Amino acid sequence: MKYRSRWIGFLLLGVVFLACGTVAVMLPTMSTIATSTVLGAVLAIAGAVTVVQTFQVKSWAGFVWQMLCGAAEVVGGLLIWLNPLKGAAAVTLLVAIVLVAQGISQIGLAFKIRPQRGWTWLVIAGLCSLAISLALVLRFPFPNITYPGSMAGVALLLAGVAYIAIAVGWLKVGMERSS
Repeated sequence: MKYRSRWIGFLLLGVVFLACGTVAVMLPTMSTIATSTVLGAVLAIAGAVTVVQTFQVKSWAGFVWQMLCGAAEVVGGLLIWLNPLKGAAAVTLLVAIVLVAQGISQIGLAFKIRPQRGWTWLVIAGLCSLAISLALVLRFPFPNITYPGSMAGVALLLAGVAYIAIAVGWLKVGMERSS
């Protein structure tokens, strides 16, 4: 039962990330304010779900790093959501900062849980978050309002895949131990 509840938690977290990433990718063509609001909200939601799910696995080796991932997403999402009038340039920089924090946290988490199945997906997601952040900064100061939302959405989609891979790893461990 211990493995079942853990893999389901990671699966649900991955699905939420996929849903939030999909929303972020599909809605950034709206005005700067709408992009900021939607992006901030989906990042905050994804972060809040991460924090809640983290408390369900307190004894897990990656607890602290996953908590940092969630906290970075909540804080970054709220900063973006609360300041939608700062314009596309500010949103681009905020998204870049959030993605750097998320990328570093994901890579740290991946190496903390390294023997577990699915850890490489977190490394990939973290490296992609860092690359996306760099791409946003390199495009600065000529941001297109669709880039921050689309780029953050891609990072969320990759994080969703990583958490689903971890869920599958937990499921396989549970199946191996029950047989």
